[in-house]
Amino acid sequence: MRAKHLVIGLDGADVDIMERIGRASLPNLFRLMDEGAWSRIESVVPCATLPNWTTFLTGMDPGRHGVFDFTTRTGKQVAFTGGTVRAEPTIARRLDAMGKRCAMIGFPGTFPPEALEHGAFVSGWDSPVDFEADRNYVHPPELFDALVKRFGAYRFDEVDEFIADSEGWHARLGEVLEARIQRRTELALWMLNEGPSWDLFAFYFGESDTASHHLLSLWDETAPRHPSDASEAERDGLPRVYRALDQAVGKLLQAAGTCELTIISDHGSGPASDKILFVNQALASLGFLSFQPRRENARTSPLSALRKLGMKAIPPRAKHALFHAFGRALPGWLESRTRFADIDFARTRVFSDELNYFPALHYNLVGREPEGTLEAADIPRIFAALEAALLGLRDPWTNKPVVRALWPREALYEGPLLSRAPDVVIELELDLETCPTGATYNLMPSSESRENALFRRLERDELRGRKGRSLAGSHRQNGLYIAHGPRVAQAGELALRMADATATLLARMDIAPTPEMAGRVADELFVSATQARVELAQVSAPIQGTNDLARTEARLRALGYVDE
Repeated sequence: MRAKHLVIGLDGADVDIMERIGRASLPNLFRLMDEGAWSRIESVVPCATLPNWTTFLTGMDPGRHGVFDFTTRTGKQVAFTGGTVRAEPTIARRLDAMGKRCAMIGFPGTFPPEALEHGAFVSGWDSPVDFEADRNYVHPPELFDALVKRFGAYRFDEVDEFIADSEGWHARLGEVLEARIQRRTELALWMLNEGPSWDLFAFYFGESDTASHHLLSLWDETAPRHPSDASEAERDGLPRVYRALDQAVGKLLQAAGTCELTIISDHGSGPASDKILFVNQALASLGFLSFQPRRENARTSPLSALRKLGMKAIPPRAKHALFHAFGRALPGWLESRTRFADIDFARTRVFSDELNYFPALHYNLVGREPEGTLEAADIPRIFAALEAALLGLRDPWTNKPVVRALWPREALYEGPLLSRAPDVVIELELDLETCPTGATYNLMPSSESRENALFRRLERDELRGRKGRSLAGSHRQNGLYIAHGPRVAQAGELALRMADATATLLARMDIAPTPEMAGRVADELFVSATQARVELAQVSAPIQGTNDLARTEARLRALGYVDE
């Protein structure tokens, strides 16, 4: 036995996509589901990468671990922080303090790496390097030298998503991602076999998410952005990636030996609509927000041009040099300006970041915001007015509602870092006109609105999308969870949330979750209802700080997590 507990992260993997690809193409995943327990696991809000992986890796609510987005905002200023602001240790750090031998490899939101006394930690792509990894993202540092000697440079950007609208890019993507899965599988197998067996071995694959963003609409003929002239290579790209991941799961499970297995994704995936909603424009039309004068020139400004074209035009090594040369100032300033420069805050009560992956609103509060106009006592009245106005917002092509619900942050999160969350989270309806299973409305900056319209449809040359623009595949609230092993019953489908997976993983290790953890133990998946558990020791672990924020924000800016 090379690992007692094996965790495989499949970013963005989706049960509905798996079922459409079919059992014959994914024999390992479906066998494990049939023999064990599985769930269309519910993501935390938003169904985005960093808050969900951080919730799984810590077992905590975002209001306690503090990671809601790739950025943090103070007034009009935005800083790219990634996982550096995480306020809770991962379960690997807790287990390490108990003498367990753990490996945590490649998960997003894990820079800087935790200094495990008994194991290994390799940070994910939010590490502050933008071309290839260095020693700063590995613990122990000497592991970096061994990895490079055995596998060569550890690259983050084999796939340049800023040039996704270039000729032949999509046709090549499936093959490129398949090759990357194979290389990462070899790395995982090598690490599995290094030294004594692992108490916990957790390994991350991000290729299913990349494939869903770019290839889902080419494979899914019902997707609103499906091109009728898609080539065979383009149509087969997404299934090809899922088949490669299924094979990787089989190889890792065989190498680990008889073990307790957890397979999990941070969110699901589905098609994006060809319709755009401009949230700040909607707020302006409803009287909650005002724009600066001369806003009609914003779309042709040099700043707008840099946002649209700069990342596409700059090669990866040049991006690295550019953002590191300017340090924290350039990426933070540029992001702040592109989000908020058009807003006249002195005449605004509510505003949005207009993030495609996190529809949300902020109150322009007196005493919190630099030009606050709204008193805290007025929040209940303003929320009621917002709710009535936005729930009445209609799709101009179908006359159907666009907004399903508004959620005050207190209704979604709890913990000492609740103030990092937006004040209000918007839950959008799915667009059923353009896709029978529903497509996600796209959010884009209101500077791109034409004639101050609340909506527009994508042009033909925008449908395939690219990083920094609207992508043709989007996130969904329900992902994938599979539990399999000697202690797991043939329990079928369960109803689980993200933090439940963490609590249940610890219970399968005979360790009780801490009282602060947000999940429940899924007792229904155990073979025996009287599984023995011991109390988790109260370990001291360093709180993740804000070290090296300048390099981190440069890294994330270069990766394009701006208006994904």
